[in-house]
Amino acid sequence: MRQLTLSFFGLCLWGMAMAQVKPLPQGHAHNDYWHLRPLHQALEQGFMSVEADIHLLKGDLLVNHETAFTRKGRTLERLYLQPLYELAKANGFRSIFPDGPQEFVLYIDIKQGCPHICDTLISQLKKYEEMLTVWDKGQKRTGAVSIIIGACGREEEWLASPRRWFYFEGNFNALGGPYDSDIIPRLSGSLRGQTRWRGRGQMDGQEQSRLRNTIAAAHAEGRTVRFWAATNRPKVWKILLDEGADIINVDRLRRFKRFMAHRTAE
Repeated sequence: MRQLTLSFFGLCLWGMAMAQVKPLPQGHAHNDYWHLRPLHQALEQGFMSVEADIHLLKGDLLVNHETAFTRKGRTLERLYLQPLYELAKANGFRSIFPDGPQEFVLYIDIKQGCPHICDTLISQLKKYEEMLTVWDKGQKRTGAVSIIIGACGREEEWLASPRRWFYFEGNFNALGGPYDSDIIPRLSGSLRGQTRWRGRGQMDGQEQSRLRNTIAAAHAEGRTVRFWAATNRPKVWKILLDEGADIINVDRLRRFKRFMAHRTAE
């Protein structure tokens, strides 16, 4: 009982702290599990999207970029699904942030164990369905949390199922493809595929036009855009946002929050 009381008290304090946070829909915590306090540090800065790489090992989903560095106890459920569920529950399953927007994004990059990993992932997501965006016979119910997963080779099977618990993330080859934004709402790719510019000096005009056109093409199909390998330089962030990028890949969470506060104040 004492442990339960302490947990409840801790959740209340966390909820009070979260009430003071302004959500940053442009922020994506890249490889979020690398932080000392995965998920929580991103939430404290207002991030609306986090990334977890997963591996199927000994019947569970362990989080890390490389199999060799996975550790027992650092599971998808423990680090992400359970705490997100508690926050969503505290807000009536409307949002993760008090009075905040719906569809906080947990992006799951499947690193090892595919396709068998998908069955384990689905069995875990079902336990937290109340907080999730879910499709039932084609009808979408928007939740406090949306799952986006990387391709795993079983997309056709999942799309044929009467029930679905996640979106897919595509690359820019998905432009003009058969899947609409209700299946692939977000496109991602390396910034290096658009420009050699890394934030020093000025971006080449032709490369800037290519970047702008890529983003515009995605928006024309109702999709958002995220570039990875985009550095953590505010000058790069500014160009990406100015050209219409929706989500910024970030490792330096506090730096990005300060950057956005200054940008908003201008």
